[in-house]
Amino acid sequence: MLGRRVSVTRSGRACAAIARRAHRCTLLLFAVVAAFGAPALSGQGAPRRRVFPVPVLGYAPETSLLFGIALVGVASADPVGPVTRPSTALLTAVYTLKRQYQLELTLDHWTVGDRWHAAADVIVERYPSEFNGIGAEATDTSEIYTPQRFSLTASAQRRVAGHVFVGAGYAIRHSRMIKIEGGGRLAPGVIPGSRGGTEAMLTADGAWDTRDVLYRTQRGGYVRLTYGVAGRALGGDHAYRRYTGDVRAYRNVGGPVVVAGQVILDATDGTVPFDLLPHLGGSGILRGFAVPRFTDGAMSAGQLEVRAPLKGIVSWVVFGGAGAVAASVRGLADARVHLAGGGGIRLLLDRKEGLQLRLDYAFAKGGGGFYIAAGDAF
Repeated sequence: MLGRRVSVTRSGRACAAIARRAHRCTLLLFAVVAAFGAPALSGQGAPRRRVFPVPVLGYAPETSLLFGIALVGVASADPVGPVTRPSTALLTAVYTLKRQYQLELTLDHWTVGDRWHAAADVIVERYPSEFNGIGAEATDTSEIYTPQRFSLTASAQRRVAGHVFVGAGYAIRHSRMIKIEGGGRLAPGVIPGSRGGTEAMLTADGAWDTRDVLYRTQRGGYVRLTYGVAGRALGGDHAYRRYTGDVRAYRNVGGPVVVAGQVILDATDGTVPFDLLPHLGGSGILRGFAVPRFTDGAMSAGQLEVRAPLKGIVSWVVFGGAGAVAASVRGLADARVHLAGGGGIRLLLDRKEGLQLRLDYAFAKGGGGFYIAAGDAF
């Protein structure tokens, strides 16, 4: 996909957006208590539609003071009808004192009985990012660049048998560089994508999903394979292919304690824009490294979490992971392995559907930082 995420739980796409905007800030959350209302605390009679506001306040040298809000919406199915997963929406708006902004709307919808699953994501932004280099040429020193982007992603999946879904999607992104560092690696404009442009991709995917619930998953498994092709015929400037595999497992190991694991592979071939290459880091894959600290033509990673309740609406989590990048899948076996880990708490927003606010701190060599998001990492 064209977005900055390779995690493929569509129902969880909205769950990473808050973290992308706040994880590098020194003050990460303001008035979290405003996110909690009566629906989170009542086990009976919760309305079918609930909205939870999460204010965001932070600071980073490249943005100065930033502030904004994320609105998380959850819609539950009619309890009288067939069992149906909840539909979600996330609207995030962030502005900085350097006149930078990010606006994103993510929608995730399930029809009655989970027969169809549709998702859409729209992003408008002018926001700085970091570039450390690609593959073996990457360094600990990053350069800052600021793109202005518009992107649209849409997809649909159909249940074809039991726990099996098949689907297709389309994504298009237009960007232009507003600011780059003079004399930096992006300045000559020879790295694909360093001058901006338009990228478009068509995807096909299949999934096997036995998770008991989407949020606060206790047991089950999830496997998804995605193939994407980008090219001029679809409206883009570059031609390449993408192959993604995502495997997850959840097991209750006694009482309310859950162990969750994930293994993911993301690989490309062709001329891929530098900011769309497979990478490690961020709020979903190998927390502790900034996005995209390590990037190349292929990426593989594995991570493990232990989740348990603490008291009331509060739960605790410890996690760890390892990952590597290389020019191709064959090179991953000999690539340097990067480690990260940490812990955090979960604050229950919606008892009916299990949606939580995630507050994590992760450690990594040359990295580390806070992460705030709605929902678990995977």
